[in-house]
Amino acid sequence: MKHRVSVTRFNVVVAGFLSFPFLSFLFPSVCNFVPFLDRRHSPAREVPTILSRSVLEVRPLPLTSISEPFPVFDGTTRLYICYLCPYAQRAWITRNCKGLQDKIKLVPIDLKNRPSWYKDKVYPQNKVPSLEHNGKVLGESLDLIRYIDANFEGPALFPKQLISHVNTFTGGIYPSFKGDAVQQTSAAFDYLENALGKFDDGPFFLGQFSLADIAYVSFLERFQMIFSEIFNHDITAGRPKLAAWIEEANKIDGYKQTKVDRKEYLEAFKKKFMELGKEDLKFSPLTWSVVDSIASRSYQLEVTKHHSTLHHIRSLLFRNIVRSMATAGLEEIRPPTLSATSEPPPLFDGTTRLYMSYSCPFAQRVWITRNQKGLQDKIKLVPIDLLNIPAWYKEKVHPENKVPSFEHDGKVLAESIDLIKYIDTNFEGPSLFPNDSATKEFGEELIKYVDTFTKTVFGSFSGADPVAQASVSFDYVENALGKFDGPFFLGEFSLVDIAYIPFVERFQILFFELYKYDITVGRPKLTAWIEALNNINAYKQTKLLDPQEFVAFIKKRFGVGN
Repeated sequence: MKHRVSVTRFNVVVAGFLSFPFLSFLFPSVCNFVPFLDRRHSPAREVPTILSRSVLEVRPLPLTSISEPFPVFDGTTRLYICYLCPYAQRAWITRNCKGLQDKIKLVPIDLKNRPSWYKDKVYPQNKVPSLEHNGKVLGESLDLIRYIDANFEGPALFPKQLISHVNTFTGGIYPSFKGDAVQQTSAAFDYLENALGKFDDGPFFLGQFSLADIAYVSFLERFQMIFSEIFNHDITAGRPKLAAWIEEANKIDGYKQTKVDRKEYLEAFKKKFMELGKEDLKFSPLTWSVVDSIASRSYQLEVTKHHSTLHHIRSLLFRNIVRSMATAGLEEIRPPTLSATSEPPPLFDGTTRLYMSYSCPFAQRVWITRNQKGLQDKIKLVPIDLLNIPAWYKEKVHPENKVPSFEHDGKVLAESIDLIKYIDTNFEGPSLFPNDSATKEFGEELIKYVDTFTKTVFGSFSGADPVAQASVSFDYVENALGKFDGPFFLGEFSLVDIAYIPFVERFQILFFELYKYDITVGRPKLTAWIEALNNINAYKQTKLLDPQEFVAFIKKRFGVGN
């Protein structure tokens, strides 16, 4: 039996949650939820409200490298966008639907010929969208749509259920275009079809038009074009709710005015994705993970049972419906390892390179980050033989003669934790670290502890009772994994998981091989975490190919297990 819940009933339940005095102190974001939840309009009444706030505007011309800069930070609020960019379109739609055309000025940028002043004076990341407001510049499209919704007048669009899944959704669709796109993406579109059936009283994800719809619509617009034009496939076939959702979205002026030029976009897409030919690259099957039917039904039942504990409030309102437990990725052939007799690559020629070793857990962190953000074609792997290091590596690349190191923009950076943060911040792809202060603080605390964790466990191999000594560290990880509702440290896969997994992978092997001890026994959260990570392609492709070789190395180094 399928359990469904109407917006009205959902509102009553959440209103009950919010009656607890301590909630406004602990969760100010919950209080921002109230205005939306209290509006019990049907979609038929809500959509005209949104439509009435939209005005027809002439699109400004994109600025190029020869365009003069604006008087930046003069009090004008500006949204820097590109007409072809789906991320920028999210912020543009939000601005329109809140009726802010006269308060937020559009500044389109030509991304192929962008002005140098944009990076120098506006947004160092040199990407769109960005928002200039109150003397500062903000970025990241999902953060921006929430920011605009919370900080400007207009109808509230706040509810954020489903928004976190969008990076998994979009990150998986694009790589499929070089494989069997229709087959590989079917599960992703089916997920949306099912999600659109959660509420009875509207065609949109949460019943009424919200940020959840804005997060998806710019990408669905493009995917519908691509599948129709390139693969002769209608993504709405057999998906009536998705078809109705697209039809209703196309009635909203705030979105209609932002739609991309079909011909221009398809030309750009074909050039980027199709010019190499499908036969030139092999992609692994996409692995999609959504909340299973039991968890989905459980979600609905928890709402209707009026559970009001802190745990349930957090899980229902703030944790994701979806556990992003997998990502699609490029199935790479591992490049050969460079040794003392190998010639150096043409250094500092504009190519971004990650110097690493296949056996090094520190380098593996950066490798996973690169894969998870889909940067296989932008960051070249350069594996180094650490037992026979080329002389040129120390002389010309990294004087400390260690891995990982990262060649980018004419300089070489190092230290694995610094590098995973640098790549996450400075390259496109899904963000791997939270923005809300509480979660971010906990994440930083866990990352800070990782050195203590690894040193303690490695140090235990020289002790009298390695299992007892290391157990304290494994128990710490078990407890930390219980702070949030998902299988990962912060609920969703993040840099924290990337910081720990290369070492846990090795410790699990070592303790079993050396002491016949399973580190997951009595630690169900650690078990679930490892299992979830083993479903993520970005990590799976980096795992040790020869665990026994690693065990032999540790035996020799620490003099154990002989």
